[in-house]
Amino acid sequence: MPPIICVVSLGRGRGKTRLIEWLIEKLSNEGVRIATIKHSMEPIDLRGKDTYRHLEAGAAETCYISPRELAILRRSSGSIEEAISSLNPDHDLILVEGFKRSPYPKILCAESLEEAREAIKQIENIIAVTGESIPGSGEIDGVKLLDRDRVLKLVKGLVVESWIKGVPNLNCGKCRYGSCGKLIEAIKRGEATIRDCAMRRFLAAKITIDGVEVPLGAWPQQLLRELLRAFIRSLKLRDLRLEDARRVVVEIDLGGVEAGESAR
Repeated sequence: MPPIICVVSLGRGRGKTRLIEWLIEKLSNEGVRIATIKHSMEPIDLRGKDTYRHLEAGAAETCYISPRELAILRRSSGSIEEAISSLNPDHDLILVEGFKRSPYPKILCAESLEEAREAIKQIENIIAVTGESIPGSGEIDGVKLLDRDRVLKLVKGLVVESWIKGVPNLNCGKCRYGSCGKLIEAIKRGEATIRDCAMRRFLAAKITIDGVEVPLGAWPQQLLRELLRAFIRSLKLRDLRLEDARRVVVEIDLGGVEAGESAR
């Protein structure tokens, strides 16, 4: 799971959206892949549109696609966990606007130190406070006061830490750095990202456990793919042709299996 950071405030107009936009621009230019989540108490206003009519007719989920965009709308519980699980797992960072009651680390946007003190009392896991009228250094009630540049450094540091943890330490020698140790050093210097890892670039098969990817070398990936192909060929596929397929997704609910076994 990539780092998840919520940008929160006690009220509107504190600069949450502006900060997220700025972080996206700066970090994207450094090779960071970012997903965002926006929390709102208002429903998406699509009344009168065909997409809305699909939902109103009872569709559990509908996909809107244009030549440049794809959007999926579904009836949901409105939880941050559901939003996170719906995102592509290949992002380096998830920035969330809102969800101040969530357990994830938070950057507080405040318009004064007094407001920041009140927010720290009400909101848990605030790791930094920023804002146009907030000092760019120091602390308040044990929480760092940061200007935008220091916020950027903080967030990039969390991404780099995640990248380093994602290096598989297989020392396959296939990346341009020659070893996992040298790749890690290049990541620390800002000269590489996790996508410079040869094992991450080669993708014949992938395993994730509760959203965390398990590093696999080229041979284990190929073996897993061929084993799965052989298993699928043994099934009665009816009108499905494995030869025409481009992608196969397998999901295994380990909790469900254990529950079933215990029931027996």
